[in-house]
Amino acid sequence: MIKVYYFLAVTNPLLFLSEISSGVDKETLVLIIIGLSILLFVILGYELIRFLRNRNSGFFSIFFRKIQLKVSVEKDRLFYPKVLTMTIRNTGNQVVDISSPVLEYRKIWSKRKFKLNGVSGQQIYPLLLDPGKIHQLPIETATFLQYDRDLKSYYWARIYVSDVEGRKWKSNDVKLRKSLVT
Repeated sequence: MIKVYYFLAVTNPLLFLSEISSGVDKETLVLIIIGLSILLFVILGYELIRFLRNRNSGFFSIFFRKIQLKVSVEKDRLFYPKVLTMTIRNTGNQVVDISSPVLEYRKIWSKRKFKLNGVSGQQIYPLLLDPGKIHQLPIETATFLQYDRDLKSYYWARIYVSDVEGRKWKSNDVKLRKSLVT
């Protein structure tokens, strides 16, 4: 008899399960299924309430509030630029509170990040950006090269912008120098 169960388990697992459950009443199986489905709905409801609570706003305000930024980076020269210009455009219909952007230099496997606080020693971030307004920040690459001379060998640059609530945007990649890959 044991050999028959092993044979059923290998060839047809569903038939094997039906053989095992033949000794259990159908009412007991129905009660087990109902209990597990109630437990599943309780867990899903708890996770949904926790998710909506972490959004810091009402559920329907998500559909009417539109916060959207366009972040771009431009350079002054084709290779080894001296000035990178960051442009942030608020295309949404809400005021955005922007925290300090992060400039990232990238090679193939390594990255180097710098937090941008302001212009010539004056802190301008966090910054409120009204709908339809543009914020531009010129970034001189020589200031970063004086901290790390290896940045001349990095291939790309990109800027990450986040607001105070945690939403994140990233800019386009800017090619800093030629490489074998690009």
